[in-house]
Amino acid sequence: MDRRRPIIGVTRPSVGDLLSYLAIALAIRLAGGRPVRLSSTAWEGVALDGLVLSGGSDVFPKRFQTLPKAGYRYDHPREQMELALLERALAEDLPILGICRGAQLMNVAAGGSLHMDVAERFHPTPYPQHWFRQIHFRKVVSITPGSRLHAILGCERLSVNSIHSQAVDRLGEGLTICAREANGVPQAIERSDRDFCIGVQFHPELLLRRRPFRRLFEALVLAARLPGPSAPPSGRPRTFGLARRITGPTSLRVT
Repeated sequence: MDRRRPIIGVTRPSVGDLLSYLAIALAIRLAGGRPVRLSSTAWEGVALDGLVLSGGSDVFPKRFQTLPKAGYRYDHPREQMELALLERALAEDLPILGICRGAQLMNVAAGGSLHMDVAERFHPTPYPQHWFRQIHFRKVVSITPGSRLHAILGCERLSVNSIHSQAVDRLGEGLTICAREANGVPQAIERSDRDFCIGVQFHPELLLRRRPFRRLFEALVLAARLPGPSAPPSGRPRTFGLARRITGPTSLRVT
């Protein structure tokens, strides 16, 4: 195995979202990493140095004590996989990047909740609904000075895309909001007790022509390659670059 290219697992929906996966895989390769696709039928025992929780369908609302949408098809197999991966990645202090739905799942897994419909809660929210317009639409977010995200991106204001209808509501334990829109919608979360554990509501993989978004993937790959300044709770030295096997199952289940 090439130690110079850390293995970054990228989760995928059970069906669809190929474009987003290919864009994330490209971003990881450009940053010097090796992307590995993780699906609900092929993930156990895969050796990883880092983890990306990608976008897709809504997180199952019963996980934050909310009724599911009538007739909505939730991806339960994918969610079980991602919760198991997230649990193990946190236990082993692997670098984690959550994108859109991935950031929302990070918050829910930490005991937080979600706004089921951003347009109903925040005003103004002039977000387009058609996927083509969503890709080209831009909005400005403010990044908290002193946050890890701020240190990585190197800016306090950033123009991002808007391909989401939900967002973080009650914040999960250990997480902080590190970017917001002017209307208050949270656009990024992070854990200060980890070297790299960041969730962004926008899709940086679709904005790679701009340097700040490439920096995010470069920082992920660098965190997966190099030892960080901190040690895991067990006191054992970190061993990034030596791919560890993520295994399951986990005790987390849909209820």
